[in-house]
Amino acid sequence: MTIKNVGGASPNAGLGKVKGSDGAIGAIVPEIGNPASIAQAATNIGNSNKNYGVELSDRARARSAEQKKAFDIAKNTPDIREDRVASLKAKIDAGAYEVDSGKIADGMLREAMMEHLATSKDS
Repeated sequence: MTIKNVGGASPNAGLGKVKGSDGAIGAIVPEIGNPASIAQAATNIGNSNKNYGVELSDRARARSAEQKKAFDIAKNTPDIREDRVASLKAKIDAGAYEVDSGKIADGMLREAMMEHLATSKDS
């Protein structure tokens, strides 16, 4: 898809910005995709003395709060599940850990197919 520059203005000019009643232009969402930034922008708009003409619904505010909570949980979750690692180590040490080669082969095949479909020009 090609976006043509019509009238000399940038195709992205003004995206994510609004003009306030005082004539100033301010960024609404400083970091797109970051729930914390979106929540902070919503708070800033709500606390601002400037009238940007933007109002967030209660549903939008609730969704932003939920996204921030989910982002915080993911951010604070450890990369390594120590309890799972300890359990597997204990099974290996006791000789009770059994490898299901069929599940491993299925997983490898599934990953290879997904990678092929993602990189295939015909898909």
